[in-house]
Amino acid sequence: MSKNVVLVTFTNDVSGSVEKIRRSLEERGAQVLRFHTDRFPMETGVTFRQEEGRDELIFRGEGRELALGPDDAIWYRRARWAEGLPMTMERQLRNGCIIESEALLRGAMAAAPCFVLDPPEQVRRCGHKTWQLRVAKQVGLATPRTLITNNPDEVRAFAASCPGGVVTKMMGAFHVFNDQGEEQVVFTTTLTEAHLEKLDGLRYAPMVFQEKIPKALELRITVIGNKIFTAAVDSQRVDGAETDWRQRGLTLLESWVNYDLPPDIERRLIAYMHHTRMQYSAIDIIVDPDGRHVFLEANPAGECYWLEFNSPHFPMTSTLVDVLLGEPGARRVFPPLG
Repeated sequence: MSKNVVLVTFTNDVSGSVEKIRRSLEERGAQVLRFHTDRFPMETGVTFRQEEGRDELIFRGEGRELALGPDDAIWYRRARWAEGLPMTMERQLRNGCIIESEALLRGAMAAAPCFVLDPPEQVRRCGHKTWQLRVAKQVGLATPRTLITNNPDEVRAFAASCPGGVVTKMMGAFHVFNDQGEEQVVFTTTLTEAHLEKLDGLRYAPMVFQEKIPKALELRITVIGNKIFTAAVDSQRVDGAETDWRQRGLTLLESWVNYDLPPDIERRLIAYMHHTRMQYSAIDIIVDPDGRHVFLEANPAGECYWLEFNSPHFPMTSTLVDVLLGEPGARRVFPPLG
């Protein structure tokens, strides 16, 4: 019997991974609907119906609809909740419509009668850096000394206690665009004396401050269901990539290589995934010159497909499709709650 799969994303999600996964699902006989959250509720639709003896969840888009049942699946990749609503609407009314639209979409995926990779409420919870660090420590992973605050005095004291230096970054991802509409990425930055003299901006938003860990290698560990793919890169050999390799991501594109995780680190990461109850996560770890593996963060919806399209060419698409279609042994099985 053909399975129905809904890919939840947004119009301008131009990553080639979405369409590649769609084609792979269709080649295996699945009926696939790409659902654009930004076009909801004006151009796409969702119906949740509960009546005695049955629940029903229907997604509409692309000129058709898919009703989801127990054997089906949802891939929650990205969302731009109701961004397509007219900007000419009265501001408070538009904001209220966005809130209601997001509530239905989040609620529908939370109540879905089928497998969801991964539920948006779970993704949001697991995206909190404070929570990630606590769980990582609980399962025995090394973590950097960390301060997250809006207090400038605490930042100055923390920096003085870190002889190797401090890096700073934001807690979450948000969109900043220049006058030409180009997205400006906020990268991890080394804290300087000049920064320490200009901490007044913390009154507007807190930031993350961490001791600077010397790097022998940087790891991107992608967990998809029961499989773990680990790639390593020597970011220190490229000028401008020393603090945040993403600043020279194109230069390093073909420099990633397969990396064998030490068994004890792999066991701890498996424990981390069981604690989060997630099927997917993109985890960043530093290997220091002494061989110590230091957990930085785990993005519950991070990008990974450059590691398929480029070196080391991991089979990300086929692995994700296996999980969505429920192939034997593909999904991570968690013990019952409670």
